[in-house]
Amino acid sequence: MTSMFGSAIDRAIPLRLVGIVGFVLVTLSVGVFVIGAEGTAPEPVPFDETVETGMAAENEQTLRAADATLPKAEVFHSQYQFVVGYRGVGYMIDELQQSGHTQQFGQPVAIYVSDYAGTDPTLTEERYPQTETEVDWVRARDATFVVDSAARTPAGDAIIPFSSTGDAAQFAEQHGGDLLDWEELRSKNIDLDHAGLVREGVETKQASANDSVAAAEPLINRSTSVIVGEGAPTIQAAIDATTPGTTIRVPPGTYTETLQVNRPVTIRGHNATIRGDGNGSVITIASDDVTLSGLSIEGVGQSTEPEEGEVNTQQWDSFVESGYGHSDAAIEAENVSNLFVHEVSITTPTSGIVLRDVNGTVVDGISVVGSEDHRDGFMGVLSIRSPVVVQHSTFEDGRDGVYLHRADGSVVRDNRFVSNRYGIHLMYTSDALLADNVARREAFAGITIMTEPASNAVVGNDVRNSTSGLDISGTHTYVGENIIANNDRAILGGTDQSLYERNVLYGNELGFRTGTIRPSNRVVRNDFVDNEQSVQVGSGPLRIWTHDSNGNYWSKRPTAFSDGLYSPTARLDSNLREPGVGALSRSPAATILETVRETVAGSRESQVVDTAPRSEPVRPQTITALEETHDD
Repeated sequence: MTSMFGSAIDRAIPLRLVGIVGFVLVTLSVGVFVIGAEGTAPEPVPFDETVETGMAAENEQTLRAADATLPKAEVFHSQYQFVVGYRGVGYMIDELQQSGHTQQFGQPVAIYVSDYAGTDPTLTEERYPQTETEVDWVRARDATFVVDSAARTPAGDAIIPFSSTGDAAQFAEQHGGDLLDWEELRSKNIDLDHAGLVREGVETKQASANDSVAAAEPLINRSTSVIVGEGAPTIQAAIDATTPGTTIRVPPGTYTETLQVNRPVTIRGHNATIRGDGNGSVITIASDDVTLSGLSIEGVGQSTEPEEGEVNTQQWDSFVESGYGHSDAAIEAENVSNLFVHEVSITTPTSGIVLRDVNGTVVDGISVVGSEDHRDGFMGVLSIRSPVVVQHSTFEDGRDGVYLHRADGSVVRDNRFVSNRYGIHLMYTSDALLADNVARREAFAGITIMTEPASNAVVGNDVRNSTSGLDISGTHTYVGENIIANNDRAILGGTDQSLYERNVLYGNELGFRTGTIRPSNRVVRNDFVDNEQSVQVGSGPLRIWTHDSNGNYWSKRPTAFSDGLYSPTARLDSNLREPGVGALSRSPAATILETVRETVAGSRESQVVDTAPRSEPVRPQTITALEETHDD
């Protein structure tokens, strides 16, 4: 919606201050306009025409594949021109309860929820709600809600709305639960993983990864049963002859063979190279509890496509597995558990490690060198439906360093990525921790998170000299303590209801680009230093980047103007260092104009405002180090 006090006035400010002052004073004397709830309530719209939020897209796909019916909600706001659609009624309740929601969106004008009355709802084997007929909409204030029943979604308990109290009671009798009206539901505590809780869970995720590594490390030192060249002529012969649960030692040398590891053994080398024949994968893991350590692997095939019949096309994500999950690799594993890859060096034209439906993998201290041109290469570690810990490793060249698809709960930490397409690439992956990684010269981005997952943590990473630093989507994401320096774009923030704090955005062409039209992210206590452009705003209303009187540090904001609002996107504030502009931005006309924009809902335009900008950086020592180094 175009603001009546929008960009046209901004363009006119330098030339027509007197006229604007008069116009604004007249407006204030008449009274501010408010988009209220009077008159006929708006009708519900097709859900795919809303601005969607709520549960992760992977969970919605899972429900769709199960032919289940997801309870949804639509909210019309007085100060927001788009209809917000919630995948899950609980997500709507939770957001309506959050502080600052009304300030950003205004009052709800109309709220609709899915109506399960008359649809003969049942539960699938997974306890997902399922209906015989298509659900309609009902005003939330007219609905009865069944809570705490057996019904669930992949994200947790499901709240089921009915326009008929009788139908709601019948459902509760069959599946348990309590009946609440709208006012009772609005006050119910909804237990969701907010970005703040994701932040608090970082230590827990680190500890869990530590436990996984600690459980794997003893497998390196299993007792030796066979030494290749003494007890067996080849590594494969040693595998076939060895006792399960023991170590095969591989002396220095080059071994030209491909391996099928079908026993729980450790293969441990010293200056030992396993060279494939350039066709297919070099090592195929077909047993639980396999450890590979101290090896170099080369001679990987160049195919990136599955053979006919390898992919279950009935799975909703079969297109991803077909496109990515069956490339040749140095190490390939499927349907096994507890794989440990330790201090292995890989040179590959395609992938380094490919995991499909593998549980409990730890990748520690490996090196993967891919094709120099990322368009010719593939993935360093490719993990499909396989939670993994990847740490202390280096990924150079190739397409993506670490690619995760539906690998919820993975931890990728303390790695180095150089000259990939993406350093880390998440697809349909939630609850992951990406921590303390270093990325340099990435063609697209150091870290990218796609397909609207939930509850990921991006913490303590350092991305420089890349096209983009962080390119992130999803809900309830925590982005903290990162250093994003000397990139074309530091952060592309396509998230929803997420928290960005204590990040240093230094020397980038663009600091932060808002990528969603819902102003629901919290951006506080960040340092924006020496960026050519601090912030770029997409479509949508005013965004307030302050919380509890905590704002951000803006190096482009002169200390002479240490009080009041600062907008890094407004024409005046973003040019405060130009001669005379500082005084103009604090003139009575500009101050009144700011007041109107804050007060009048219809005048809010696509801007970012910091109501409590900091006079000192949040992380001054980090900034000093960046000023003193030319690390690329």
